[in-house]
Amino acid sequence: MKSVGIREAKAQLSALARAAAKGETTVLTDYGEPIAVIAPLAPPPEERGSSDGSKFRQALLSIPNGFDVDF
Repeated sequence: MKSVGIREAKAQLSALARAAAKGETTVLTDYGEPIAVIAPLAPPPEERGSSDGSKFRQALLSIPNGFDVDF
């Protein structure tokens, strides 16, 4: 996690927002005191595919075509 002064953050807001979208958290400071956080709303893209639902989907897709499951 990095720390950025509020004046510098104002000049770099777009870059800080893109970094947050990739999973990076930034603490904003004013005269050295933490005042806010820019953080991601969702897990980074590389973590999104590791859910149980994703694993289940991969398992279903690995079943051979024409395999009779007999439900």
